[in-house]
Amino acid sequence: MNSKVELIFENDEYSVVVNGSIVNKDKDLDNAFDKFKSVISNNKTAEARAWDEIVEKFTNLDNKDLVINTEYKTMEYGNMKYFYNMGRVFYMANGQMVPLIGGYGLFKFTLNTVCKGSLEKANEFIEFCKEVMLCDVNYRVTDSSIIVSSASFNYGSAEYNFFSGKINKGASILEGNFAEFKNYVLNTIKKN
Repeated sequence: MNSKVELIFENDEYSVVVNGSIVNKDKDLDNAFDKFKSVISNNKTAEARAWDEIVEKFTNLDNKDLVINTEYKTMEYGNMKYFYNMGRVFYMANGQMVPLIGGYGLFKFTLNTVCKGSLEKANEFIEFCKEVMLCDVNYRVTDSSIIVSSASFNYGSAEYNFFSGKINKGASILEGNFAEFKNYVLNTIKKN
């Protein structure tokens, strides 16, 4: 989300560089500096708009447990905290701060799933994600599911679909709830 903007003087020429790509070259320092300031201003405006759009989306969910800090651009829900400027989500409870896979997408998925009634306890879900991370196993979320990837599973992954209430164990798909999926995954990955 953050761009690195540089003004570089090299070979009698000024270059404005954004994230390693040259966006402007000029022999005149004043023109180059004006372009440099313009690029910075445009990036700040785009990032501010993106943050405002995120805040608006989450405010519309009307969830009283969601804490939005506009000064530091963070959002907190239960034991997870999203840092906009870093693009990261952390498990934050019991004196721990564990980075989680998924960033904004994980935060949005968790809050949307809770608000739709498909997930009873966000803290239980985030603690599950933390446990999976601490076992050095990857996971990802889709629109309706969490998929945990490990060689320990049949066909390399296990999936729980929150909206259909089904557990995909690779070789079989069964009706089940999140607690059953969580137990299956943690028992499987902790054995190895």
